[in-house]
Amino acid sequence: MIQYASESINLPGEIAFKDVREIFFYQIAKISCFYFLLFCTIFAAVNFINGWPRIVYGSDALNLFMNSMLIIVMSVLFTLLLLLLLYVKFSRAYKKNERMKSKRTYTLNQEGIRICSKKYDLIFNWDEITAVFEYQNIFRVNTSSGQYIAIPKRFFHSEVEMNRFKKIILKNTGTKKLKFKKDQH
Repeated sequence: MIQYASESINLPGEIAFKDVREIFFYQIAKISCFYFLLFCTIFAAVNFINGWPRIVYGSDALNLFMNSMLIIVMSVLFTLLLLLLLYVKFSRAYKKNERMKSKRTYTLNQEGIRICSKKYDLIFNWDEITAVFEYQNIFRVNTSSGQYIAIPKRFFHSEVEMNRFKKIILKNTGTKKLKFKKDQH
């Protein structure tokens, strides 16, 4: 039910695994490049210190190319292994977190963002909001405590309600880190 009481929006629903997984993949995409470059540097340093192995005999340039390719392949494999371990840890944490999976209602008003469920009632004041990002199917609202609030777009009943949400965020937050997608109209 949409309620428009004096700059207030109520958004009821349940957070599904696919919702938080989308945020996880956006976050992991940023750090995966860092880990890839880190592993490349480590493998290059190890090869430089221990001497480059002879993979191809007869041509130093071809041997250097093959060693470089080996470093890149090993870095990709180690990065993928690390990302897989992070994903397994993340999915296990979601499955164990009953609070995350419970039904909830987000209420946005001049006070802040309130999250209500049967087991808890949290209020994040607007000065606690440090950044807001809009992804394809979800909004991520970062808080000063290093946590984030995930608000799936399917909680909204219309484009109008979603635009009202963005206007409330723009009006009440003091942060400069607001990344909304452009309206498709």
